[in-house]
Amino acid sequence: VDPTAIGRTARSNPASYVGAFDAIRKRFAAEAVAIERGYTVGTFSFNSGTGRCPTCSGNGFERVEMQFLSDVYLRCPDCDGRRYRPETLEVKIVRGPGPARSIADVLDMTVSEAAAFFADDREVLACLEPLAAVGLDYLRLGQPVPTLSGGEAQRLKLAGRLAEQGDRKIGARHLFLLDEPTTGLHFEDVAKL
Repeated sequence: VDPTAIGRTARSNPASYVGAFDAIRKRFAAEAVAIERGYTVGTFSFNSGTGRCPTCSGNGFERVEMQFLSDVYLRCPDCDGRRYRPETLEVKIVRGPGPARSIADVLDMTVSEAAAFFADDREVLACLEPLAAVGLDYLRLGQPVPTLSGGEAQRLKLAGRLAEQGDRKIGARHLFLLDEPTTGLHFEDVAKL
């Protein structure tokens, strides 16, 4: 497991990498408002055309090309960086005593906040637990993968592999070799890893 970048697209995030985003989108598609409006799981993807913001195509920003300077990225004026149409954001999930949350609110949660929010949902929790187990509980679920450091990318790869295993235990047939996984980590994070 090396620290090379996972991808270059801002559409990939920790939640999608470990499979949690699929389970979360299913929960939103099962809400009464979503069923009433005929929304599907694809409506809650910022990669599909039905639920994403038409102005920024679900990116949350617009790119302004500069001829002799680096490109400038501006927050989308229509969705305010939330990636979805306003009517998609009207579908909210209520869990526990806290406020109702839209899909954009959930993507803005950290892994530990999302684990607390989905504490009664085994499928979502099973995907989030590997992220917390490798010390990435501070990452936002919707954080673009290209913004991760090398060590975070390496631990995300490890969490993805652990999430693939699901309920199965990692046995003697799996050997993980990590290329300098503790570089730049705090001693508490080193102990956790």
